[in-house]
Amino acid sequence: MAATELTFLSWNLALLERPAPAPLFWETSNTEAVVRDQVLEVEPDVVLFQELPGLVPFVETHSMVPANPKSHSGNLATLVSNKLATTELAIATVGGCAILTTFVDLDLTIANVHLPSGKGGEADRLMYMAKVIEASPTLPLLIVGDTNMRVAEADALLKLSFSGDTPPHATWDSRRNNFRADAYEFHAYFTRWFASPGVTVSDVSVHRDPVRHDDTTFFVSDHYALGGRVSLTTSAKE
Repeated sequence: MAATELTFLSWNLALLERPAPAPLFWETSNTEAVVRDQVLEVEPDVVLFQELPGLVPFVETHSMVPANPKSHSGNLATLVSNKLATTELAIATVGGCAILTTFVDLDLTIANVHLPSGKGGEADRLMYMAKVIEASPTLPLLIVGDTNMRVAEADALLKLSFSGDTPPHATWDSRRNNFRADAYEFHAYFTRWFASPGVTVSDVSVHRDPVRHDDTTFFVSDHYALGGRVSLTTSAKE
């Protein structure tokens, strides 16, 4: 049995922009309320937000770690449950792409990442991944977030003995997700996880339920949230 477990929820929030099909009254505060409700429903230990406009949605059950760096688009923010916030945390950033939160008592680091987008960005994405791994004060390390990685790019990390199963559903699906009116239709697994040896990820789920208002259904981001459970094995702590 795992020596310790934490649950997580990762979500790219698309700069909290207004969903194209939203009713006329819809404002940023309405999107914030949806995000808050999602976190309260899932009750994750750790929340990993990407692509924020500097504004971080408030959730009363969680506290933000003291880092809000910019990525190539928007800001990142990591929230931890109020209970975890009372434990010793070590915070580091990798410029342009990541927040690393180390849970000192657990000897576990969770990296919240937002990597460069685009088909031609593979080299930059792998470079940033290498920087994140190098910057982590611990291995065990869990990397979670909007990697923007194509499926084949995962091989580079798998060759380093990291695990990283493809999520059970696409985390980007513009055929189904109507957030943007003019989106090119494709699906991908941009939001995903990678775990170093000694770390196991389970109970992975993709949150794909739309907001419903009267006869309208829509999504508050062009990305779906990804949840899961990270287990630190006994051997990893020894």
